[in-house]
Amino acid sequence: MFTLSREKHTKLWNKFWGETKKEWFKVEVLQDYSYEDSGPSLKTWLKRDKEKSVRFMMRKIDSNEWVKMAGKVHFRKIRIHIVEKPYTPYLKWEIEVYKHINIPLAKEEVYLIDKNNVLDLDLPDGDFMIFDQKRVVRNYYDKSGKAYKMDFYEANDDITKFLFLRKKLLGVVSKL
Repeated sequence: MFTLSREKHTKLWNKFWGETKKEWFKVEVLQDYSYEDSGPSLKTWLKRDKEKSVRFMMRKIDSNEWVKMAGKVHFRKIRIHIVEKPYTPYLKWEIEVYKHINIPLAKEEVYLIDKNNVLDLDLPDGDFMIFDQKRVVRNYYDKSGKAYKMDFYEANDDITKFLFLRKKLLGVVSKL
């Protein structure tokens, strides 16, 4: 396992993604990623104009990098978000993004899990992704919600903990 700063991670992350054949599995744990998603759709949503927010969301769909990248591949894409109630305004917006973009256009399976249902699990305090159940990337965030570094686990590293969490989380999912 080794760690790269956010500025240096892109090439290796893209390598992991490009070599994925069967499954990409992501767990999100933060309730607010607004530092990372501070575009016009979220800003409009936070002003309580949901319809305009969705229009902004869909306006540049042809240039959405995630849709381009995820829509081209044919492996399974699973996203699980550990949520807390009441939902933050950001999370309500993100659920709309899942419904309008991630599920229909990026072909993801998106699941929400109430944090109270997984209190017994030792979840990391940042996101993690598993590529073909062989490699893992773990994200770290500062207090503002900005990702600042990633741990990369290669095929020869011990990823048992992440595979255990994958199995447990898939056992309690409810589809969005």
